[in-house]
Amino acid sequence: MSRKSKARITGELRKLAFHNKTQRGIQDLANLLNPKILGWVQYYGKISHRSLHPVFYYLHNRMIRWIVNKYKSFKGSKIKAVKWFRFITKSYPNLFYHWELEYKQV
Repeated sequence: MSRKSKARITGELRKLAFHNKTQRGIQDLANLLNPKILGWVQYYGKISHRSLHPVFYYLHNRMIRWIVNKYKSFKGSKIKAVKWFRFITKSYPNLFYHWELEYKQV
């Protein structure tokens, strides 16, 4: 996966600005992102699964930002948000497509 492709995907995530959409639930985010994630994994994952790690790292950081913005109990504590995110990844391993493929790297 080239740098240009990674930049295009992260730019697409940036344009979605889902970290500001606090009226949505995590299931709504999964419905929004899963078709895109499925396409990326099918296209870029055939060559190398490892090449998608930076993209999913960026996606996970955006999701943690969404958690901090959505829930008042996590304001000012990114560590608590990361712990809650890890709990969600363990509790609902099939929520996002890339979690099924063991891309849980937070």
